[in-house]
Amino acid sequence: MNTMQLECFVEVASCLSFSQAAVNLHVSQPTVSHQIKSLEDELGCALLARSTRSVSLTEEGFALLSYAHDILELSARAKRRLAGSEVVGGKTLRIGVNDGIEAQALVPALTELRRRDADFDPVIRMGPHSALVEMVEDGRLDVVLEYRDPSGAPAGATVFRRLSEVPAVLVCAADDPLASAGAAPLDLGVLAEGRRVAVGSPHVLPPAISALQREALTRVDPKRVMMCPNVEVILALVSAGVACTLLPDVPPMRRDGLCFLAVKGVEPVTCGVRTRRGRLSRLVGEFIGLLG
Repeated sequence: MNTMQLECFVEVASCLSFSQAAVNLHVSQPTVSHQIKSLEDELGCALLARSTRSVSLTEEGFALLSYAHDILELSARAKRRLAGSEVVGGKTLRIGVNDGIEAQALVPALTELRRRDADFDPVIRMGPHSALVEMVEDGRLDVVLEYRDPSGAPAGATVFRRLSEVPAVLVCAADDPLASAGAAPLDLGVLAEGRRVAVGSPHVLPPAISALQREALTRVDPKRVMMCPNVEVILALVSAGVACTLLPDVPPMRRDGLCFLAVKGVEPVTCGVRTRRGRLSRLVGEFIGLLG
């Protein structure tokens, strides 16, 4: 196992595309395919499920992903340390996010922490929600952004810490006829009117968002459901006017070209973070306070 194999695997796992991974890594697509195939041969299992239309992580792939991030981070730190560029006495904060939308939510808090201490050293990891929670449990992450799981918090060494409640909203393109419906909350029954609805894979999205989107799917013809790998892809389809969706109304999702409509009969979503149980470090406590 080498870092080139792991870099190719992590990049494909992130974008779920061999061709896009090759572009991002500045190598050829056959190189990416060869590196992942050799890694699978070495480990004796399939890490990615491939079809003519899609790529997805297998259970073994999900299990490897967090370790791959760790190995690559340690490799990068070792190189910086040996090159003399590792920050001495840096204050490291390891944060987990589900997608790029959540990463954008970190910016104000990270900016303030950097202003307070020039040695502040944030590490942001992105991955499936279940993998991130596991990384908090075993100490590889300090904090993970999370929505409260409507089915109950997982038992173990972690605890959910509430920050705020946000409403669920129906998101559509600004030129969608729904956008002119006025300020009154909409009934989700409008989704039954032949609309396509973009939703995320429950294997990737946090449980709270998956549960929220199931509310929408009860009104929709299954043939008109568009399954997406992450929230960014959902919002891209909505921005193009191809579909609408149901999401929690968090600030980083607000962008030009989208309309956010209140809906009736849907409970708000609880936003927060997950940390290990017990007393928080000063840096984690500061971060949570700023994030809230």
